[in-house]
Amino acid sequence: MEKLQIVPLGGLGEVGKNMLALEYGRNILIVDVGMMFPESDMPGVDYIIPDYRYLRGKEDRIRGIIITHGHEDHIGALPHFLQEFNAPVYATTLTRGLIEVKLNRDLQKRVKLQPMEPGDTIHLGPFTVEPYHVCHSIPDAVGLGIDTPLGLVVHSGDYKMDHTPVDGWPSDIAKLAEFNRRGVLVLLADSTNATDPGTTPSESSLNVALSDVFRQANGRVIVATFASLISRIQQVMDVARTFGRKVAIAGTTMLKNVKMARRLGYLNVPDDLLLPLQDINRLPPHQVAIIATGAQGEPHSIMGRLAIARHPSLRIVPGDTVILSSHTIPGNEETVHRVINRLFQKGANVVYHPVAPVHVSGHASQEEQKMLLSLLRPKFFVPIHGELRHLKQHALLAQEVGIPRQNIAVVENGYILRFSQDSLEVGERVPGGYVFVDGTLVGDAVSSQIIQDREALAASGVCSVVFTYNRRQGGLIGEPRITARGVAAAEVLDVLIARAYPLIQQTLQATRGATSQADIERAVERALSNFFYEQVQSRPEMIVVAVPLG
Repeated sequence: MEKLQIVPLGGLGEVGKNMLALEYGRNILIVDVGMMFPESDMPGVDYIIPDYRYLRGKEDRIRGIIITHGHEDHIGALPHFLQEFNAPVYATTLTRGLIEVKLNRDLQKRVKLQPMEPGDTIHLGPFTVEPYHVCHSIPDAVGLGIDTPLGLVVHSGDYKMDHTPVDGWPSDIAKLAEFNRRGVLVLLADSTNATDPGTTPSESSLNVALSDVFRQANGRVIVATFASLISRIQQVMDVARTFGRKVAIAGTTMLKNVKMARRLGYLNVPDDLLLPLQDINRLPPHQVAIIATGAQGEPHSIMGRLAIARHPSLRIVPGDTVILSSHTIPGNEETVHRVINRLFQKGANVVYHPVAPVHVSGHASQEEQKMLLSLLRPKFFVPIHGELRHLKQHALLAQEVGIPRQNIAVVENGYILRFSQDSLEVGERVPGGYVFVDGTLVGDAVSSQIIQDREALAASGVCSVVFTYNRRQGGLIGEPRITARGVAAAEVLDVLIARAYPLIQQTLQATRGATSQADIERAVERALSNFFYEQVQSRPEMIVVAVPLG
């Protein structure tokens, strides 16, 4: 009998870009295709998508793509993936709406977006998928029961055991109990909050915290959150209406998502509550609330631009209250803190977690994770969705509830896991790293080397040198053109450049016997690099162009 292979391509060893493949024989099922935010040492990168080279050449084996919910770390890379892989995408109603917003017209025409609801049974090759409802920080989230020829695999999705969810629809405990009775071969479970003791607070607890902030605010209230966080947007709308404020939406994606969610019935917002962003100055500040993107401090988001006063029509003014209603994604701390500090500098009162309880996580904490393990009693367990420290901690929790250590696989992206009905094997590693996206550049067009070059430019600046020299006699013809940026203050730079001119002449004389233009350029580059280091203890990136004449 064939073995079942599970190949995590994203989300293991990191927070974001969740994606994995289940493989049986010549059949592949994909679960989620997400993106992640760049870290502070990735200048110019817009976002990161999974490295799915493993699937290239296997396009005809992919039976379908199942999406657990509509957050960017689960759907954000779909537009890229679907350019290469023409497979049906199964998602719940709101998740389909969020996916449609992301797809261009060509993909909308070509891609088969299939409806999926909790309680459905979907047959895809040897896989039978049973989505079940889970509570998360967005409506229409599901976990998955995936029946395979070797046994039942349960994928938790992102979940928490919220007994008072804002939509009144708790996680489907009865379905989990049914899976237990059938016997679970493998559990793949969300590890994001594995280091947090206790249980995660209910989404409904936010209403009180938001109300407290709105009550005390005398000026405008600006709430930053994720564009896909539809339930949070609804909560802000409800609180704003309670306190007599009109609501403006800032951010193109946020606007599209709000329009789509209203059309599908996932946002209950009366027309008279909404205010066009360009009309906010027609009302007194205490009657205005704004919902914006950029809770992670992304440079091109609304909050990122407000922090540096580069939004075309909106400015932070003294008296504004800014609420960052999100948890800072690991790796984004520096960026978020910089935005918070700049908002304070501009006179805003900034309210953020954990200073105030204006955000609750959508992920299960330790007691809920142990509850899921106890409900399902899987034979094998694979912690997913989290940094390595989260995965390790989740594995320890599994041992506490009786899962044998040898039946637990803590792996990072790319490791192939092979299962029989009685065994678990960690196999070879396939690519599972970062693929950078910078504007229209993807993958090899914006490689790790390019990111390293950008870091070097940011660290030491750049100096370009263009000069003409006599090919036969080796001396300079005319004066070199030296331009430097980010090396030193202008007055210091003028002195350095003046002293660099004779150094170029000396270097040319010392290399008079050289016939290669490249050799001359390298010699001048080396001499100037050493010169700058002696003078300012820094080596700028050198660009030297020698033009031979004669």
